[in-house]
Amino acid sequence: MRKVVWIGLICLLASWPSAAADGPVPLPVRKVVLYKNGIGYFEHLGEVKDAQEVEIVLPSAQLDDVLKSLTVIDLGRGQVAGVTYDSTAPLDRRLGELPINLGSAKGLVDFLNQIRGAEVEIRAPSGPVAGRLMGAEVRVRSSGPGASAQVVEVAVFTAGGELRLVELESAGALRLTRSDLAADLGRYLELLDSAHQRDVRRLRIHTTGAGERQLYVSYTAEAPIWKTTYRIVLDAKRKPLLQGWAIVDNTTPMDWEGVELSLVAGAPVSFVQNLSQPVYARRPVVPLPEGVQVTPQTHEATLEAPREEVPAGAVGGVPGGVPGGQIGGVLGGVAGRLEADVARAREMAAKAAAAPAVGEALRQAAPETAVGQALGEQFEYRLRQPTTIRRNQSALLPILHAEVEGEKVTLFNENSGTRRPWLAVWLKNATGMTLDAGSFSVIDSNAFAGEGLTETINPGESRLLSYALDLGIEVATNRDTERERVERVEIVKGVMRQHRKVVEKKTYTIRNNDEKARMVIVEHPVRAGWTLTGTAAPAESSANFHRFRVEARAKTTTDFVVREEKPEEVTYALRNVTPEQIALWVRQRAIDAEIERALQRLMAKKNEIDDLNQRIGQLEAEQNAIFRDQERVRENLGRLGRTPEEASLRQRYINQLEEQENRLGALRAERAKLEDQRAQAQRELDQMLENLTFDRKL
Repeated sequence: MRKVVWIGLICLLASWPSAAADGPVPLPVRKVVLYKNGIGYFEHLGEVKDAQEVEIVLPSAQLDDVLKSLTVIDLGRGQVAGVTYDSTAPLDRRLGELPINLGSAKGLVDFLNQIRGAEVEIRAPSGPVAGRLMGAEVRVRSSGPGASAQVVEVAVFTAGGELRLVELESAGALRLTRSDLAADLGRYLELLDSAHQRDVRRLRIHTTGAGERQLYVSYTAEAPIWKTTYRIVLDAKRKPLLQGWAIVDNTTPMDWEGVELSLVAGAPVSFVQNLSQPVYARRPVVPLPEGVQVTPQTHEATLEAPREEVPAGAVGGVPGGVPGGQIGGVLGGVAGRLEADVARAREMAAKAAAAPAVGEALRQAAPETAVGQALGEQFEYRLRQPTTIRRNQSALLPILHAEVEGEKVTLFNENSGTRRPWLAVWLKNATGMTLDAGSFSVIDSNAFAGEGLTETINPGESRLLSYALDLGIEVATNRDTERERVERVEIVKGVMRQHRKVVEKKTYTIRNNDEKARMVIVEHPVRAGWTLTGTAAPAESSANFHRFRVEARAKTTTDFVVREEKPEEVTYALRNVTPEQIALWVRQRAIDAEIERALQRLMAKKNEIDDLNQRIGQLEAEQNAIFRDQERVRENLGRLGRTPEEASLRQRYINQLEEQENRLGALRAERAKLEDQRAQAQRELDQMLENLTFDRKL
């Protein structure tokens, strides 16, 4: 079996056309710009000669972006003739266009039988055999007593009319002498190979011209989002040190060797359009924004300018983390210890003592960072030195190293999800560069103190960066709500509005159990309609929080009160006001004497109308009773006959009906009179309500 495969490989190598000396040449990458929306801008620059082809290898997913943005310029006297790339048609369809079908061939014998009649040349031990291939078959040959072996035998019809049988096991090579058949076989194998490497596409740029010259190519393509991470070094005697690093991934099939690399903190609009599809036209595929990022703790930017400036370089509070770095202890004498071991231990201790602490080492070993500059509404970090990142490799590159303004504080927010406050750095971006969103690690007192996440910080902007729980501070809260008396009364067109204030006091009780004083930042929620009153002004305010600075002395308990008030308006329709309600307002001092008298006049008129309504109701009840009795009498009349006794009863019913009709007439007249009086009283009440106007501060 190995020999059969070996013969197949010889056949492939012998028939593969030799590469032309002026075949496609790669064009190296010279510039890379990466954006935060997953797009990269790439520039290639290289030498071409005469009518040479240039090849750029791309992942298949990038082809649409490249076709959308490709720019090719011949910087010499040549021209760009065109750009070709591998088709995206299905493999079966592309293979079906070739006269060779290896898919149905089960082995080398089947393949040779498919190309019967082809001109071949076999290098046999007895000499070359050339002619037309008649076929191939597997024969069993005896190799000894009771043993046999299978061999492949090829039949060739030579130009001299001879039929030659050649065993491929003993042949050196089998060559297809017709170039077109060899090219078809090579193309077939190339397509099969492209199926194994379907994630890679080859872009070929065809040029025309004479002599050597430079070719420039640029395009945008999908690229991994570059990431940012920071190191913050805290020192009680110096300004905080901020060091920034960018994580860049090269997932392209090309090496970035000595490229000019820029990282842009911005997200220009970009979309996917299927330009590489040969048949189907499709709409652009615009991805949904991925703006949601789950973070341990991030803190809002300032909306109102701080009323109290943060002291430059002030780093207060208790150093966090664990002191370390120095080798100490007593080298005890152990019986039988060799002097060499003691000397070695002393030498190690001396080296450790002489080595700089990690915080100081970070300050001294300043890497060469990026150059920052604004690009419109975006910000660019451009690496000063050429950068090399091999394909399928990633790199951690320095982009920032500078001292910044800031102080170490304790941050308390009741809604943070933990009862403990946070240790935080109140940082002011004085670097002149936009600090991109990312993670950060804090080194305090030469030890790791915590880590967290930050959103984008613009130049000159302050931001709280929390990194650990503060176990030395405890905070409790208490809320008290009260409603103050009515301050103002408005009466217009029968509506009374009472204006009062709801006052709420929230007390933050801060217990500092540490040996040193702390600066505690209290984040108090901003609520719609509520205003601060009788409270010290906040240091700054964000969209959702007021931030107050509270100094917590060592081993003491400090109460900090935030007082807020909210206007409240209660509306009453004076038509529905009752005497009991007026009496309550008088007791609560919600109205004055003049308003009380005006309301009493309204009550008197309302009582008059109520009396008239009551009398009209009584008349209506009597009238309805008469109607019901008349109906009964009429039913009795209808059942009476013609006898003398019934005639007497009929007359009695008739007299009763006559009396009732007389009473109904009197009731109608009296009711009409009362209704006129009620209408007049209602008009007077409406006029009183219309004319009653007050705007009184109490």
